[in-house]
Amino acid sequence: MKRRAACCLVLVGCGASTPVVPKGPHPPHIQEFLPVAYPPPPAQVEEIPNGVKNPSCAWEDGHYTWEGRRWEWQPGRWVVPAPGCYYAPPVVAWSKAGEERLYFTPPRWYRTDAAELPENKAGCPEPPACPP
Repeated sequence: MKRRAACCLVLVGCGASTPVVPKGPHPPHIQEFLPVAYPPPPAQVEEIPNGVKNPSCAWEDGHYTWEGRRWEWQPGRWVVPAPGCYYAPPVVAWSKAGEERLYFTPPRWYRTDAAELPENKAGCPEPPACPP
């Protein structure tokens, strides 16, 4: 039994880790709520491409976006996040007040101090794609 546990620890410790973008919540005073007709399908499974050598690159997961009357998959990508910025992933949730309704909040990049800033100063630009 001890041998099996030790073997599992070795395998877990040898796994490569993928650098991912820093993530955080949408600041409540900025969050956008778009009404949607139905929830998105389950997320697609993506194989993260190898070959990115730039240490400043990070993986941004793929996600669905609401395009008029349907969900459209946006594939994940390698990006160079700006210092002091984080990614707030998309949110799909039911309203908590009034008429029961489903809402979508699109993903967005924010400054790490966005909660203390007015909306016009809280955002970060979309990060550029990693150079090949």
